[in-house]
Amino acid sequence: MTGHEKLIEAVAQAIHAYRSTGSQEWDKIPDFIRQTYRDYANIALPVVYDVLRNPTNEMIDAANRARPSVTSRTIQAAIEASPLNPENQA
Repeated sequence: MTGHEKLIEAVAQAIHAYRSTGSQEWDKIPDFIRQTYRDYANIALPVVYDVLRNPTNEMIDAANRARPSVTSRTIQAAIEASPLNPENQA
């Protein structure tokens, strides 16, 4: 399983846990339902990627306050290397 697939699975399980409030364990629900949660994760993660890939001035300022050497390009490079990047699905 790739890093991206692991991320999709983790987000899908988190959505399930939130929606089911622990009434059913992930491994005990039918695969077609698990796939629905994976589909939700596949829809949500590109939005998160876009937000992080294009940091706002506020995000850059916060990063600079935390570590003055951080630049927007540093943030973007980290996000590009993460499992959030759709190009890292292989």
